Amino acid sequence: MADSDRSDDKPASLLTKTQRSRIREAFAEQDEHQRRRDQRQIRERVRAGVTDFEVLADYPDRQFELAFDDLDEEALTAALADARLVTERLRSLHGVDRQAVVDRASDRANAVSQTLDDTESLDGVELVPAATYRQQGRAAAAAEHGNRWDERADGLLKTAAVAALPLLVGWFADTVTEQNLLATRAEVWIVMALSALVVLTGLAGVLLIKGAQALKHDIIPACRRFRREPTAVVGDAAALLRRPGTRLRAVWEEL
Repeated sequence: MADSDRSDDKPASLLTKTQRSRIREAFAEQDEHQRRRDQRQIRERVRAGVTDFEVLADYPDRQFELAFDDLDEEALTAALADARLVTERLRSLHGVDRQAVVDRASDRANAVSQTLDDTESLDGVELVPAATYRQQGRAAAAAEHGNRWDERADGLLKTAAVAALPLLVGWFADTVTEQNLLATRAEVWIVMALSALVVLTGLAGVLLIKGAQALKHDIIPACRRFRREPTAVVGDAAALLRRPGTRLRAVWEEL
């Protein structure tokens, strides 16, 4: 309750003092007409406030420092967390792709850094999650040096392909000839059985390697993200379902 009282002392900004109070009270003292009027005014102020970030994106660092110099780290952390939650809700509700937002923010950061001097804070901005940086690092290392397990999986797949040749030859010979080679020639049956064993072993090895990689790089990180940000994950899934055509075109372009 004390926090609410202190927040009511804030000057009018995105919301007026009265609007903040009425939102907390769920417009309890307003009739239907007043409630709809106030909600419309709040929507207009919220939209205007969010679009004002275009102006604040190149606001000098020094002014940001002075604006928040009376907030401790905990209060600033809470405020930034709520701000991110609001922007993520807006993105999710309108089906905006997160990567598109990140790309646009990166372009904006580059433009701002080239036109203004007092923007050293941009050097510490991490628009791409740390997990993405790690994935990019692994991809770059794999492209330069190769991944041992990918090479092993590739070797197993090639071995399975070579081992499948006797199976194909034996099956073809057994089909086009009148003799039942598998039933009458023990050596043919042994070769075919060994070839099948090598093929199955190779494919099983490939599945194990790729399955372990998927578990480490995709499934576990996805589960951790869902545990940290369940709302964002559900929002991403809803965005995919909301605009399937856009997602399919993006996948097609990535092929």
